[in-house]
Amino acid sequence: MAATRFVSSLGMCNDGVAGGQSAAHAGRERALGARGADLAEGIVGQIEQSQALDAYAQTLGSLVAKVLQPGKLKDLVSGTWMGHPAHPMLTDVPIGAWTSALMLDLLGGPTAANGADTLIGIGVLAALPTAITGLSELADLGTEHERAIAGAHAIGNTAALSLYAASYVARKSGNRMIGICLSTAGAGVMMASAFLGGHLSFRKGIGVNHTAFEYPVEDWTPVLADAELGEGEVKLVNAAGNDVMVYRSNGTLCALADRCMHAGGPLHEGSIEGGRVTCPWHASTFNLADGSLVRGPATAPQPSYEARVQDGKIEVRSRT
Repeated sequence: MAATRFVSSLGMCNDGVAGGQSAAHAGRERALGARGADLAEGIVGQIEQSQALDAYAQTLGSLVAKVLQPGKLKDLVSGTWMGHPAHPMLTDVPIGAWTSALMLDLLGGPTAANGADTLIGIGVLAALPTAITGLSELADLGTEHERAIAGAHAIGNTAALSLYAASYVARKSGNRMIGICLSTAGAGVMMASAFLGGHLSFRKGIGVNHTAFEYPVEDWTPVLADAELGEGEVKLVNAAGNDVMVYRSNGTLCALADRCMHAGGPLHEGSIEGGRVTCPWHASTFNLADGSLVRGPATAPQPSYEARVQDGKIEVRSRT
């Protein structure tokens, strides 16, 4: 009987070891392509730490900001007029044209030569307004890591554009093979630069709506004692996890999401005049009454709240 218990215990121990080994093995499993992702992560991390790239981007951004000051021109290149950032949409044209040209060069044969050359030229022309919109976004960046990545992105795009422009000249001069080599090199640089652009968007949140993940406050929610908000005064409050700025003017309560949709600037620290609030970071301006957009670089209205006084408390709920 004792022997049986011993064998049974030994079996349980072995199962436990095997289970532990299995768990340890499972813990070492990686996602498909994880090593490549680790390599890319390391390279991007080194770029983010580059003080030289940060300094370059700061200088470039300062020059751009002097030209693209808040107003109609800034709104134009930001995409305020169409309710969507302009830069991501415009990148599709040169990338699409140049990628199509590469396919024609590799697979199209001699009859596709003229088509490839034309696409190279279209991509070069389309890259110019694309670059302007990208520089406008670079001028609005706030941290050294973002600027360093954007600086590398700008350098990569400039290099790709130069290679494609040289390719077009070579092709039209009769040096077709040199032109193909130049555009193929340009395709590689373009892809690397596009990777950095994607990193800025999807990892750093550049160009996204910074209020997108705030949940609507469907029920009236008390946020502040009525006596705590004076005439002409603004307060930062919290409603169901959302930061909200509340403002009282001529007895009327106004409430907007506090994080500016453009880059997350704190609206409660901005200037208020004429029923409008201006973001202190990049001067996007919204109507206090309903969050409608007055001036970019923001490209969408600011989420707004209904506000009322109930039982001595200021209450808010999302405007439907």
